[in-house]
Amino acid sequence: MSDTLKDRVKAAGTPPTEDTSAVVDLALQDGSMAWLQSRATYFTDALPRHVDRAHFMSVARAIMPSLSKCTDMSITSSLLACARFGLEPDGRQAAIIPYGDIATFQPMYEGLIELMYRHPRVDSVHFNWVREKDAWDYEPTAPSPKDFFHKPRVDLTEEARGPVILAYAFAWIDGRRSAVIILNRSQAEAIRDKYSKAFKKAENNGKKDSPWHTDFDAMWAKSAVRRLVKVVPTSHELAELVQADDDADDTTAAPAVIRGTVVARENQNSDEPRPAADWPTTAQPGSASDTEAGEQA
Repeated sequence: MSDTLKDRVKAAGTPPTEDTSAVVDLALQDGSMAWLQSRATYFTDALPRHVDRAHFMSVARAIMPSLSKCTDMSITSSLLACARFGLEPDGRQAAIIPYGDIATFQPMYEGLIELMYRHPRVDSVHFNWVREKDAWDYEPTAPSPKDFFHKPRVDLTEEARGPVILAYAFAWIDGRRSAVIILNRSQAEAIRDKYSKAFKKAENNGKKDSPWHTDFDAMWAKSAVRRLVKVVPTSHELAELVQADDDADDTTAAPAVIRGTVVARENQNSDEPRPAADWPTTAQPGSASDTEAGEQA
């Protein structure tokens, strides 16, 4: 935030000591928490009724220290985007990622799945990874649901099951199973190379700091779920979230309008490369905590 104790110490010309640094860190935390608390109603009023307001604010408080260098406007805009979609900024449904002093709203794979579930015709959504030694088969000409089969080797550890070879996703709609979306690594790389502007920019500037560089598997998973969006009933809200995902990847995009709220895209006309992003940690492929995942174009 602006005018922090750290700024005042620097302005006074006082060399920071170990004790001073500790005080500064505490002051930064206290300041960010006070800032968030003063605007709590602003965010909670934007939440859908089914989202627990206290829990949302608890998650928001947990990420505030990582956003201490970001502008008030970008934090406000990003948190409001999370609230209006009803997604927690926990790194799984959505993330707020600091690019230098700009906080950026980034939908994650579980956020896409969450919005699919909200459609009254969608009964369930499934995502999983196929590992090398798993039993699986895909016969696209067979009738659903006999066209696809996957049985993980539960008698083996994840390492013993071998490396991930496929990501897949499908949904049950009105009691019938949708087409199965299957994506291998080379297909995910083709999506990355063709569509991701962030990846191309990170390659060109040599930083290699795009999410495709830092967390390929999460982007592979989200690519599969993004393709599933095309075969499930799509709400206006889900279409907006997909657009927000595209805008997060497109560093030259104009401000994204999300249900009446402009998500800040500061310095959008600048030719300077964006600073490296602090991408959240995601579950590893096939782990027990990664039962559902989500195309970043």
